[in-house]
Amino acid sequence: MKPTVVVGYDRTPPSERALIEAGREAAWRGASVTVVHAFHWMPVTAPMTYVPMSVQRSLTTAAEEAAADAVHTLNHRYPGMKVESAVVAGPAADALTEASRDADLLVLGNRGRGGFTGLLLGSVSTRALAFASCPTMIVRGTPRDLLDTIVLALDAEDPAEELLEFAFAEASHRDARLRVVNARDLDWGRAARAEQGDAQDAGKAEEAEEADRARAQVLTDVRGALGRLLSPWLTRHPRVRLSTEVADGTPGAVLTAATTHADLVIVGAHRHADGHPGMRLGPVTQTLLHHADCPVVVVPRA
Repeated sequence: MKPTVVVGYDRTPPSERALIEAGREAAWRGASVTVVHAFHWMPVTAPMTYVPMSVQRSLTTAAEEAAADAVHTLNHRYPGMKVESAVVAGPAADALTEASRDADLLVLGNRGRGGFTGLLLGSVSTRALAFASCPTMIVRGTPRDLLDTIVLALDAEDPAEELLEFAFAEASHRDARLRVVNARDLDWGRAARAEQGDAQDAGKAEEAEEADRARAQVLTDVRGALGRLLSPWLTRHPRVRLSTEVADGTPGAVLTAATTHADLVIVGAHRHADGHPGMRLGPVTQTLLHHADCPVVVVPRA
């Protein structure tokens, strides 16, 4: 089946950015695009009252016009691309997750109409992530020209086939460099090193040196593990320009800093264990969703 990219659109600036990203992704993948616009009926304010049919028709017409504008934008940018629209009355997150159930990618802005300026991640995006069953991109960060670099947040001790497949395929689609980052907080011996300047005890210095040696060995071991893990993937995707980085530091901070020089950061999230659709977002993923300086793709994994 031809791949499909689903994008949420509501005429807000974040959704305009999401629409452009969805078009790029579809062009790189040779995919079609489905533009989803959800709207709510005007609420009834008192018992035994109703919303006039003319008002309902106006709301529906406005929603259809918004979706048509988005379709026109993509058709103008990408002649020949198949672009469809879906207008749904009801909660936006539910409409988006249902429309993207069999999609290759869901693309959302970081905020919608209900958000305020200081809001880092809107309620629709948050709920959609919690129930999405396909890779989901949240478009955020500083708008800029493409840097041809993708960051993959990868734990060498807990890799996922789905995450690696998506990252290497994405780098191939974009002809971009794939920068694999493994960050871990190795704080061994820091207290001893801090005390070393005040202590005359030679044992403290030896303890700090031993901790440094252990830290260096762990970093070397992780680099070797990453090399062995990524080698088969590089064989399958020989055109991908791969680089790896093992950093000593808080994962959220290290990865957020890496997004300053990236077009995209990719991170995994475990699927719900009870078989229900959606993902459980860990602390590193949450940090990136709120602070990354580029779009974030969350890939569901086992």
